[in-house]
Amino acid sequence: MRWTLLCGVLLAMSIPAPALANGDTVTVEMIDYGYSPAELEIPAGTTVRWVNMERRTSHDVYFPDEDLGSERLFPEEHWERRFDNPGTYAYHCRPHESRDMQGVIRVIAND
Repeated sequence: MRWTLLCGVLLAMSIPAPALANGDTVTVEMIDYGYSPAELEIPAGTTVRWVNMERRTSHDVYFPDEDLGSERLFPEEHWERRFDNPGTYAYHCRPHESRDMQGVIRVIAND
């Protein structure tokens, strides 16, 4: 039984995750004063949903190059943005910028 379970786990770990399709939604968690994952590569047309997983702290998502972002998100609240154009999109949390709470989204063209 253990051997079968171990083999199944190892097989599952060796299979690459499916590529995201245009129009999918990916979740980024805000936890421990950071974004998880902090770096993300997605195909154009993907929506990213940021969810505040903290117990007491509010965060936001701010793209300084575009002067675009969310309001403060309190625990369990979320904000979404769809990325249609390829490029690199750096963002950070304005209330916790001094804590180095930042992330980046790399959007690649669809084949």
